[in-house]
Amino acid sequence: MAFLCNEEGNMQLDKYDKKIAALLVEDARQSVSDIARKVNLSRSAVTDRIKRMEEKGYITGYHAHIAHNTEQAVSAYFAVTFRPLSCELIQPYINAVPEIKLAHSISGDVDLLLLVDAPSMSRLSEIRGAMDQWPNLEKIVTHMCLSSRLERF
Repeated sequence: MAFLCNEEGNMQLDKYDKKIAALLVEDARQSVSDIARKVNLSRSAVTDRIKRMEEKGYITGYHAHIAHNTEQAVSAYFAVTFRPLSCELIQPYINAVPEIKLAHSISGDVDLLLLVDAPSMSRLSEIRGAMDQWPNLEKIVTHMCLSSRLERF
């Protein structure tokens, strides 16, 4: 099976790959036969495409989503600014907090955007307090999540 690569050698997905990936995101436990029926390809073609996406690093894993006690669990985005910024210096601090689910370096006035899912407000407060000790920290703005509208992983 041939597949497309751009000039950098990165894999480019066609409409079938994108649909297969979307179906796996929706439910990674569905059978290859079910996926094949939904995208109108053979089982072997779907299996080959999934394997290729895994080998090329487009699909990085299959995950279970754990239900949290929604009555106590809290989520917040922390918009963090450093002076001077050193991503290499900050990365170990990010890695040390398992409740940090996403960490993005971004452009603009803020250097780093973190999504934190904590089991309680007290744990979120502990994490926020520990961040005050991070090197070169200039400012943290906390944005509490009020409700979830959509989750795609």
